[in-house]
Amino acid sequence: MRQHLTEAVADLLSFSGSTYDSLNELKGVTPRRWKRTLTWLHDAGLALYFLQKLKDANAAALLPKSVLFRLEENLAANRRRVTFMSRQFDSINQKLESAGVKYVAAKGFSLVPKFCPDASLRHQSDFDYLVDRQSLAGAQQVLVEAGYLLNKHTANEFVFLMPSAGIPPTADEQYEAHAPYAVELRLAFWDFDSHGVFLTEPEFSVHNTKTHRWQGLVFRALPDEDAFLLQVIHAFNHLLTGWVRMSWLYEIGYFLNQQALDTVLWGRIERRVESDPLLREMVAVVTELSAQFFGAPLPSALAIWTENLRPTVRIWIQNYARTWAFKNQIGQVSLFSVDKFVLFLHQQYLPDGRAKRHLIRMRLLPIEQLLRRAHSVTNPSPTHHRGRAQQFKRAIIRLVFHVTGGLRYLWEIPRWRRLNKGSARPAFQTSAIRQQ
Repeated sequence: MRQHLTEAVADLLSFSGSTYDSLNELKGVTPRRWKRTLTWLHDAGLALYFLQKLKDANAAALLPKSVLFRLEENLAANRRRVTFMSRQFDSINQKLESAGVKYVAAKGFSLVPKFCPDASLRHQSDFDYLVDRQSLAGAQQVLVEAGYLLNKHTANEFVFLMPSAGIPPTADEQYEAHAPYAVELRLAFWDFDSHGVFLTEPEFSVHNTKTHRWQGLVFRALPDEDAFLLQVIHAFNHLLTGWVRMSWLYEIGYFLNQQALDTVLWGRIERRVESDPLLREMVAVVTELSAQFFGAPLPSALAIWTENLRPTVRIWIQNYARTWAFKNQIGQVSLFSVDKFVLFLHQQYLPDGRAKRHLIRMRLLPIEQLLRRAHSVTNPSPTHHRGRAQQFKRAIIRLVFHVTGGLRYLWEIPRWRRLNKGSARPAFQTSAIRQQ
């Protein structure tokens, strides 16, 4: 039996593995291990996909009754949430249309059915809209009039919440219809400020859309090639910041599995990325992770791109990606976490030594982030006692995580250097240099 049950779960969800062999890996697992793994399943966004796979294989009885009951309750709750969220989504769409806002719905319900066969199997926590700059003020006004308040914003992202959003939900509560959700207005999707890697983002346009029909709703969505590239960019953004929800890679894998033989589609994708080697490498990295974790098939063009990955990136994928993805139990106290191993990959996309040193200082012990968490706990407010207690617990967990995870990263540096001896190539010299 595998040391890490999380890997056995991913094997069962694989698009190319044997369901029978994967089910054998799950036999004899103790209730205690299952309950411990549930945290990862919820945080990874795979809990309901996993439940459905077991049911399709008539193997749900492999789960302890208490675990199966909990997952069934989560699925029933998420179905109610999808119904509620679809009504909210349709209402926002209608208001944007009436206001003459130029927009396109990204991610979310637009991923069904190309990336996700059933909306009730994925947890959705927000609505994403791409708007053009001329429509931004009108879109914000629509949300304010609908009762949403601007919660935070950057140059390219504006996040709105309902005033009643409250504290973040627990793992089980996230599936409930009343759990908080955000509405995000985007001018662009690549987040240079979070990781310092400059990308000339492919042009996602509110004028290049398709009509998407789902569950009686009709709305504007991105064409398939843009939807795929957006999912890749979204996943790589989060990869560089230290965490990727595994369901994103699974859904990309589902798309690859469904569209692998569509040569016309992959030809369009090739033309979209042919002039940008960094974007092409992002596609290669993300799809290679999807292939390694979930057995997703790679179309011929993508297979060539993954073969041509620079040696240092391939070494990270071969020696660290699986450890980084499956050994961390998000939401639990994790001593000497391997989460910061992603810094080895991140440095390959920075332009110079100065940028790399800045990254290491900021990520090993992010003082500003920790101080913000501490302030949110100590700041006098009418916050409910339970909420304050949860915030304090999270602050302690994050402090322990950063200190011990940083030590684990430093301990790993000699091995990383040995693996890469003689194989490193210069990082992309992108127009990030011109940004300085």
